[in-house]
Amino acid sequence: MQFFFLELIERLKNTVRKGWVLRGVRHPESVSDHMYRMAIMCLMVPDIDDFVRTRAVTMSLVHDMGEALIGDITPSDGVSKEQKFEREEMALKFLACTIRSSNPSFADSILDLWYEYERGESPAAMLVREIDKLECIQQANVYEGRSGTDLGEFMALKEKVTLPVLQPLLNDCLHEHEEFTKRTKTRLVVIFLIVPGGPGVGKGTQCSLLAEEFGLHHISVGDLLRVEAARPESPYRDFIPESIRKSILLPAQLTTQLLQQAIVQARSQEKHNFLLDGFPRSIAQVVDFEDKISNDYATISLTCTETELLNRLRNRSSLSERIDDNPESIVRRLQTFNANNAEVLGHLRKQGQCFDVECSGSVSEVYTDVRETVQQILRISESAPKTGPN
Repeated sequence: MQFFFLELIERLKNTVRKGWVLRGVRHPESVSDHMYRMAIMCLMVPDIDDFVRTRAVTMSLVHDMGEALIGDITPSDGVSKEQKFEREEMALKFLACTIRSSNPSFADSILDLWYEYERGESPAAMLVREIDKLECIQQANVYEGRSGTDLGEFMALKEKVTLPVLQPLLNDCLHEHEEFTKRTKTRLVVIFLIVPGGPGVGKGTQCSLLAEEFGLHHISVGDLLRVEAARPESPYRDFIPESIRKSILLPAQLTTQLLQQAIVQARSQEKHNFLLDGFPRSIAQVVDFEDKISNDYATISLTCTETELLNRLRNRSSLSERIDDNPESIVRRLQTFNANNAEVLGHLRKQGQCFDVECSGSVSEVYTDVRETVQQILRISESAPKTGPN
């Protein structure tokens, strides 16, 4: 019977949350996704009693378990609250039957936890019921950024999230929705300046010139990471330098998070045209950028021979205090670039505008070519209809 119980529970992984489907969300979360994230959110809540926390985590994993049999019933289904309660109750009783012979105490706890959740009177039940709403708000934010669809109606659930311990996350969610609303009102122009052959091709110099001439807001991802690592209060203070020393790409989500913060700050100052230097370094970074910031961008790829790159980097390392400007790190960095950027560039070519510029010549020669490319990108951007989330 244990196998039968798990076979039934497996259905939760393939039962999508119908509310998202009704609103046209592509690839929406499953019921088990929702329950798991709620359990994690219970673990995240600070300063609560350990018994309440453990009870809430378990309750989160049980409260929608009956949907493995009856599916996700929404108000649009025309089922009354009384009918929904009865259907879920019988589903839970059936599930308890299938596990009772091997673990009677667990079978009893499934029903006890569900009844407690439905009454909503205990500290654990009150916490889980509010987290249920807060998880929905947070998920709506994620889907907004990913699809560009306004899901602001779910922000109204904030009235049902009243516990003080949940207010910081609730405020973050509401702030994210405000930023999404601002992004949809103005067009965002993003140009990636990447280096398939490796660092040291002069992209920093080119970015400075372009930013000055075209009014582009230049963001160096390398500088963002170094500034973040230097912040005494940063949770990534030790993690970032260690990754750089080992020439291991940072998690895409960290890079996107810092980029998103920088872009939000710049847009608050009415800056909407961006030149991103040193990004992306992986397909994962591109995908996360598209999900959270914009899927409308152009790419300028600066290319140079490896021999020339090594000479430039060795010359720079003699004057640099950067931890990654030393002979061993230089070789590892080139290997990392060569291993990742060919694949990244191939992805970018499929996704949007991509322009190659040879940069073995002088700064002025390279800038002439890069300048013409940026002019072309801006002309295309002005005439193109807005597509995707910004």
